[in-house]
Amino acid sequence: MKLVVELPEERVRATVTMFDDLAPDVCRAIFESVRMPVRTRTAHACFDGHSVYCFLPPFGHAPPIQNSTMRPAPGDVMFFYAPPGKFAWMASEEDRLAPDGATGSAYELSFVYGPVDLLHSIGQAQFGSLVGHITDGFEPFAAACADTLDRGTTPLTISRS
Repeated sequence: MKLVVELPEERVRATVTMFDDLAPDVCRAIFESVRMPVRTRTAHACFDGHSVYCFLPPFGHAPPIQNSTMRPAPGDVMFFYAPPGKFAWMASEEDRLAPDGATGSAYELSFVYGPVDLLHSIGQAQFGSLVGHITDGFEPFAAACADTLDRGTTPLTISRS
């Protein structure tokens, strides 16, 4: 399974090879959620390090954590699930990225472009599934991701390859 991830305003695209052998249930759910291309927005992570994230359409179920890691490498793609009220952004109905306002579950993809530590400095770990790796187009994609730290949110499209 492969995905194509595009930042259209930056004119960059990358190919993600999914780890469907290591995280089969999660990868299958992600792949199903992008039957049609998903147009969303991405923003830079606040606490994790060098990564950007976006939200996927709801799966209708909470996928298990599979192929977990606390220190993903540049190019890795992580998936996180959170029930309603779990993430800080869910505290505000006005959040610019929150799917379903502050009331829904979150299905998040994170694209790692540099050092990331999911243990956080306060000792509260963020548990997720390592679901893929960017196998083509990483350098320009990483540079565009780094720019979001200054620019803010930017459009992102995810589709099947």
